[in-house]
Amino acid sequence: MPDSIAPAAALEISTESHKLKRGLTLAPLVGIMYFTVCGGTFGIESTFGNDGAGPGLGILLLFIMPLIFSVPLILMVNEMNSMMPHEGGYYHWLHQAFGPFAGFLGGWMNLVVSWLDASIYPVLAASYLSFLFPALNSGATIFGIDVPGTTLSILVGMLLIWGISALQIRGARLTGLTTNWLGLILLVPIVIMTILGISNVVAHGAPSLPFLSGGQEINGSTLSGAFGLGLFVVMWNYMGFELATVAGDEIVNPRRTYPRAMVLVLVFTVATYVLPVLAGLYGGAGADGRYLLWGTEAGADQTIGSVMSDAGVDNTTLQGWGVDPTGSSGWYLPDIARSVGDNTAGTTGSDLGNLLGNAMTIAAALSMIGLFIGNSLGASRVPFALAEDGMMPKWLVRVHARNGTPWVAIVVAGVMYTIFATNAFAFLVVADVLLNSLVIVACFFALWRLRMTRPELTRPDLDRKRIPGGWPTLILATAGPVFVLAVAVYSQVTSLGWDAVTLSVAAIVVGALLYVPIRRFIKPGVPDVDPFHEEKTVASTAI
Repeated sequence: MPDSIAPAAALEISTESHKLKRGLTLAPLVGIMYFTVCGGTFGIESTFGNDGAGPGLGILLLFIMPLIFSVPLILMVNEMNSMMPHEGGYYHWLHQAFGPFAGFLGGWMNLVVSWLDASIYPVLAASYLSFLFPALNSGATIFGIDVPGTTLSILVGMLLIWGISALQIRGARLTGLTTNWLGLILLVPIVIMTILGISNVVAHGAPSLPFLSGGQEINGSTLSGAFGLGLFVVMWNYMGFELATVAGDEIVNPRRTYPRAMVLVLVFTVATYVLPVLAGLYGGAGADGRYLLWGTEAGADQTIGSVMSDAGVDNTTLQGWGVDPTGSSGWYLPDIARSVGDNTAGTTGSDLGNLLGNAMTIAAALSMIGLFIGNSLGASRVPFALAEDGMMPKWLVRVHARNGTPWVAIVVAGVMYTIFATNAFAFLVVADVLLNSLVIVACFFALWRLRMTRPELTRPDLDRKRIPGGWPTLILATAGPVFVLAVAVYSQVTSLGWDAVTLSVAAIVVGALLYVPIRRFIKPGVPDVDPFHEEKTVASTAI
């Protein structure tokens, strides 16, 4: 490459990256992070059902998981982000600790996870909307053409993908404020269900629920099996605190704002899970074995009636609970809300129950939209950071002149989500857990390595950001998440087989193969980014 081209490319990249606008103050950052971690009480139901840990152990896990997993993760993210509050987040952490190859693989793996995971949410939103708009299931005739329901659902998903992509181009702050409103609206039926459930307990007393699913005897074998099943689901619903670090240069005063946002989101997340779950289990949707329906799915050639029959619940009882025994699904949050409403009204199929169930269905669709917004952040910011570092084509660093957002990377992410949302790649989603786990574990080890090899990185403002207690606390902080992630991966392999490992290794190999030509043909002339810079704090009166 001619010498004149190299400085020109570096200058162009630097000029574009400095156009990023810091608009994420505390409130919009909390909104985005809430949806990278939680997004409502949706997705936790199977922890307590026939295929999960059971009511008692499930509730216990909701309290334990933040202590052994979320808090250590927050402490690690806080220390690393206080060192490197730069666009790209964990990509730079791994790069600085282990070199460019490890950094690229870490960014690539989370990019793959984002494509596979976040692309599901628009389709799920369309699925929830199909309860209110049956044409999304049965199909419709449009301009004389019969359009299948599957096609309509995909089209709705595409509309959501590109509508949200346009929103993200408009600005990080506007995107964050949108998640604030989504969160507030979807929490309304959740709060109402919680209040009604607690009122039912006060009025009628709390039912007796077993510790393990089905009332199994508590011993080493049953406890370990139930613990593994429950831990996998609960862990997945308490992770994601590191994801928003990829927008480091779009956060106002990230060293101060990011840790505050993590603490608030953790409190909101625990409350979002614990209170509605308790209200549902004890306020109308858990008594007399109803909890067995939570998150339960019938397998091939099965019905929910046959599954529940094996658990000791006959079809007559199911029909009394308003469940069709010939269906394939048990209860999810809309069904649980409907049962709580029916318990308040004193009759099955009540107007209150139906109203609350329908409201919860709308909330579920909004949750899927918010989860897509939050989890799609990495699909645009990681490629931007890689391109800024010379590890992807430099046109990915194009920043919108007025909005200060990486608009080209956002458009490319939208294209990838459009491809992956067609369900043609749905079988790949099992790779999510292992790839995500590897990145998180690598981030903990990156912290260890930087503590030992780069002590000069410690600054006066960094000591208070360190994990307190020295090396013993760091050992404990690392041990908890590593243990949880190892159990989660083991549980996935034992339940789904080795496909998850095979597909994960394949994704890593693809990334490794891409690294060589990228390093050879794209990187030359582009200097490494210095992620340890002192960010220029933008004064803002907004919260």
